[in-house]
Amino acid sequence: MAKKKKDPFAEEIEYEIVSKSEMKRDMIELQELGERIVALPRKKAMELPLSEMMKAAVRETERVGKNEAMRRHMQYIGRLIRSEDIEAVREALDLLDPSTEAYGRVTGQQEQWRTRLVKDPDAIVDFIEQFPSVNRQHLRTLIRNAAKEMSTEPPKAGSNYKNLFQAIKEQYNQKDD
Repeated sequence: MAKKKKDPFAEEIEYEIVSKSEMKRDMIELQELGERIVALPRKKAMELPLSEMMKAAVRETERVGKNEAMRRHMQYIGRLIRSEDIEAVREALDLLDPSTEAYGRVTGQQEQWRTRLVKDPDAIVDFIEQFPSVNRQHLRTLIRNAAKEMSTEPPKAGSNYKNLFQAIKEQYNQKDD
């Protein structure tokens, strides 16, 4: 009796078996992600990387009543979110949530830029290189005024120091768009 040789070019299809409980946990997780999106202010929710159909469902949430209707609508949003780029949505939500590591990392980078711009006059070249759409004249004015504030004894961060941070934050937000 001749042995059959295994065809090395035959494709082996592997199926991943997922339990009903695991599928339900995934659905609940997506529905909770939808609830986080709905809980955001409308303007911020519309800035997330969502499809038009999903954005319409989020807008519709304001019109939906309470209790059972809201529960069904959240299930609908959970179903719609399956077709979205979930990782991109999670990253965008993490950048909006101050309790996450991603938010802290970006805020730390912005604070480092502010400190560097105030202390090092040559840092503005690097900043403009990274953010070419910045209003250079306005940025220089903010840096000069913030440096003036910080040169007092003891250094006191005033409104110009905060305004410089806001300008840096705006550049980060524009870069993401």
